Amino acid sequence: MNHKHSISLLLVLCVTLSLSAQVITKGPYLASPKTGGMKIRWELDKKKSGKVLYGTQSKLNQTQKAVLLGEAHGHFLYEASLDNLETDTEYTYQIALGFKKGELYQFKSPPSMAAPCNFAISGDSRSKPQIFTKIIEGLGQSNPDFIISMGDLVEDGGNYEQWDKFYFEPAGELIAGRPFISTLGDHEGSGDDGKLVEHFLFPELEHEKLWYSFDYGMAHFISLDYRYADSKEMMEWFETDMQASQGKWNIVFMHRPAYNLGGHRSFWGNPHWPDLFQKHKIDMVFGGHSHIYERFHPVYTEGNEEWAITYITTGGSGASLYESVQHSVLEYAQSVNHYADIDLDADKLTLRTYEINGKLMDSLIIGKNPDGSQSADYLNTATLRDEMDIIGLFVGPISWALEYPPLPERPAYKRFTLNSGQISKPIEFEFRLSDASRENYIMESFSGVLEPGVDQDVVLKIRRTEGGVKISPWGDIEPSFRIEAVYKQGAIEGITQGSHVNMISWGE
Repeated sequence: MNHKHSISLLLVLCVTLSLSAQVITKGPYLASPKTGGMKIRWELDKKKSGKVLYGTQSKLNQTQKAVLLGEAHGHFLYEASLDNLETDTEYTYQIALGFKKGELYQFKSPPSMAAPCNFAISGDSRSKPQIFTKIIEGLGQSNPDFIISMGDLVEDGGNYEQWDKFYFEPAGELIAGRPFISTLGDHEGSGDDGKLVEHFLFPELEHEKLWYSFDYGMAHFISLDYRYADSKEMMEWFETDMQASQGKWNIVFMHRPAYNLGGHRSFWGNPHWPDLFQKHKIDMVFGGHSHIYERFHPVYTEGNEEWAITYITTGGSGASLYESVQHSVLEYAQSVNHYADIDLDADKLTLRTYEINGKLMDSLIIGKNPDGSQSADYLNTATLRDEMDIIGLFVGPISWALEYPPLPERPAYKRFTLNSGQISKPIEFEFRLSDASRENYIMESFSGVLEPGVDQDVVLKIRRTEGGVKISPWGDIEPSFRIEAVYKQGAIEGITQGSHVNMISWGE
């Protein structure tokens, strides 16, 4: 062989080796489970189509070619759609790239539409992958059919590198064998308007409209996009979707909770979304955003005493924990890293919530009768929703940040308007400093009556008794203080506290 031919052969060999050296940089991971189907996705560092070899009882006698979904940061996302799967059956699969075959993985195909199922709940795993890794271990031990997340998988959804660090690396082994289904979190939505989370998790949707639903066994699941609390389009979609639902159970999950007393004190979409949930007989509503666990007493609306909804805040899978509060409308609340496991069958829903060490911390059973109505045992624990709605009127405004710090020589003013549009009866109220805050601050109480159809302007003047204040880089004020609201509407009366007031210049 002459020298020229040797060089040519060497070049061909190098090119061949290069083409066969693709690296899977993310995945494989499961997506879009449905009766008879499952999708498998993976990301490559080079553009090179592959295929999935799969089958039952470790016999990889079926093949599905992958299609290119898209490109991000010089990496290429592929998907193979496995159809005509046997229901509730263990499958083994591996990725094949040319002659190179990957590791073997297993998954269980979704059951029939009438079958029981089990799923797990997680929320706000961003920021601390070491915590999320332990949560993932607990989720794996619970052995759910799939996992639902409340979003905030990463700190900055537009930062490509964070998707490895905060999500794909900690969750990699689990998501190769179980679908991990997320709603849009605000850290994904604000990072790049949801473009990367759409790329990885929702390629069939538009990043501006990340709401969707799916069925698994006898349950129907609805994910809402937190960015559109007042969206008529999303409301109309929800109504149409629920009218078509055949689910024995109907579960809503979204990032910002409709009711939430600790942490951010989110009352997302009130009152129209809770009214829609009641109208369409949603069983449970999950939210995250606040890094705590809260389970509210089941609630119903006046005239709808035969259907109650349980609201749960679950945001403790890795982000820094927030304060929890105790209140009569709450069944259980704790600031702790946690995850939850839910079993569904024809006559009951069983919720078990665990601390990160696997210790059971909360549980709930919702019973159902053969006709789909809720059991008397469950309904007997329910209360009227009115007090939760009243709290929502007050707790947000008294938690809003200040423009200037309160000083002895210059007071800070908190101005807001109480919106009366959702009330049908007058509410007596008073705003005052909490007992602990009066040691360092002075504020005259503000009392009034919020009448239906008449908004109420409020001005609170807060002054430091003596000395100065310190402002942290996050806008926290030291010494801290908070405002509380006392309310009374007929037989309903109580007190709710806002969060520690901070500075608006650092953002709310």
